[in-house]
Amino acid sequence: MKIITSIFFILCSSISLAQVNSAEIDRIINNVVKTNGPGAIVYVKQKGKVLYEKAFGKSNIELNVDMKTKNTFNIASISKEFTAMSILQLMEKGKLSLEDNLNKYLPNYSKNGDKIKIKHLLSHTSGLKSHTDTIWANTDGRRYFESMENVLNYFKKDVIKFEPGERHDYCNLNFNVLAYIIEQTSGMSYSEYVEEHIFKPLDMTDSYIPNEGQVIPNLSTGYELKDNKIVYARYHSLNQTRGSSSIHTTVQDLAKWYEGLMNSKVVSRTTLRKAWSPFVLNNGMSEVYGYGFYSGEKFNKTAIFHNGFIFGYSTSDMYFPEDDLLILVASNISDINVINTNNIIFDIAANIYKKNTPKLTAGTLDSYVGNYRMKEGFGAKVFREGLQLFIIVSDGKPDKLFPESQTVFMVKDFPAKAEFLPSENDSGEMGIILSRGADRFEGIKED
Repeated sequence: MKIITSIFFILCSSISLAQVNSAEIDRIINNVVKTNGPGAIVYVKQKGKVLYEKAFGKSNIELNVDMKTKNTFNIASISKEFTAMSILQLMEKGKLSLEDNLNKYLPNYSKNGDKIKIKHLLSHTSGLKSHTDTIWANTDGRRYFESMENVLNYFKKDVIKFEPGERHDYCNLNFNVLAYIIEQTSGMSYSEYVEEHIFKPLDMTDSYIPNEGQVIPNLSTGYELKDNKIVYARYHSLNQTRGSSSIHTTVQDLAKWYEGLMNSKVVSRTTLRKAWSPFVLNNGMSEVYGYGFYSGEKFNKTAIFHNGFIFGYSTSDMYFPEDDLLILVASNISDINVINTNNIIFDIAANIYKKNTPKLTAGTLDSYVGNYRMKEGFGAKVFREGLQLFIIVSDGKPDKLFPESQTVFMVKDFPAKAEFLPSENDSGEMGIILSRGADRFEGIKED
């Protein structure tokens, strides 16, 4: 993967503006977002020029309030980008080192506290077990705590899933701990630090890390799906999600965030390159996550992206540094069966970069269709509808496959890939490799 080189960060004036077909993007959104249901905002910007900015659906269904482009959302796990950059700011100031271990800040928090380093927390490779599961969401997710230390101690589960740096395992607790480390090294609360060192310098005037019960201007009402009905989202305690979530902002302020990153107003370009590069595991394999960001190749372009889902809200961002192209999608419902911001942002990128997508014949696609048995024992089914290929893994939901080449496909619900291997196995049958970062699963077509 062509990531990340010094040339990669040079945004030349010769880069032409992306070809954005507004009618096509309208069609993509209107196929998903209902006019009388939860809404979404789509925002596309390149080289300082807004190419597309529209709101769809309702900000509040009960009061029949239309979604506006200036509405505010809880961006959920995209907040991790801000936490990661805050840590890297403190590193640049000499306040901490990415090699510092957990025991330095939280002695005896984990039996692996001497092995878990800040770099492992940033890359979700610490091995710590997360507490944010379904049980938490329906019970302790409402509990209020006075401090980040109290949150961490209450949810302390010294269950080590693997040795630090051994593999990637997305865990919100990593970024809760990082928020606490920010407080310990800066002498400020997490909220104060982000507001003072990121929001204010970047003029993000519509961004907040709210306290419990704080009124957020222009906040869209959050919804969930329960028993196939759209209902108000469950309440959750905001102070529990400091570091991993809880930032509320607008798409316009998120655009300022990416502009600030690329103009070195947050961290140096060298540090940003490190954050946007895949983390290298102990075995030398590269993951799809760096420090607070995913990175991967999409449509033969390097893409930086993240998504966030939390009670009532979902947000996805995707940035193509080579073209200085930013795509943002925010919604006020957290159920992907109603509105999937990941799918929307992928479809928009696919439309913009459709010239980069190879054309495959029906005959080639048919050669990939069939049932596959993976060496690990699970199955995968590949089928097509028209010229669109789909994959179902282990009786899960169908995912669209988009070609990067004649044999390599992106899985629409990023960041996984599927590679077909025609006659490259001992039996002469079609092979397949499913991959996500360092994880690779090989299989053979059975019929």
